Amino acid sequence: MVDQWQDPPLLIYKDPYPNYVSAFDGFYAWVSPGKDGWKPDGSNWGQEYLEHFYVTMNKQYPGKLAVGAAWPGFNDARASWSQNRRMDPRCGRTFEESLRLFRRYYTPDHPLPFLMIDTWNDYEEGTAIEGGATNCNASSGKRSAYQPAAR
Repeated sequence: MVDQWQDPPLLIYKDPYPNYVSAFDGFYAWVSPGKDGWKPDGSNWGQEYLEHFYVTMNKQYPGKLAVGAAWPGFNDARASWSQNRRMDPRCGRTFEESLRLFRRYYTPDHPLPFLMIDTWNDYEEGTAIEGGATNCNASSGKRSAYQPAAR
């Protein structure tokens, strides 16, 4: 119906689903640990999910818009609707790695059109990015907020 509008909007849906491909202009990634699910220790930060998303968009839906994702971690323990889901921020590495992962699948000649920071500042979900890696301790061997990762 919206294709009949003078200036039709772009319709983008969460994750590519074969049944809906023709109805949408693209798909976006969202905080997810992937098929292995949430781990009690938060160790599954979503790498497998993001890799699957980028591969699927490139191979199966190259004509659709891809909106990649990055997140600093996740922890819904403070939310009244908590499902005890957790992704460890890993001293800022979860955010850094999710921010860079798309580069394995997209190049300057074939760029990722959009990258979204997912659930930005939903404090009850532990997704605020302003704190960076402030809870990390440099003396423990973990990188602090003031020690950027090597490129």
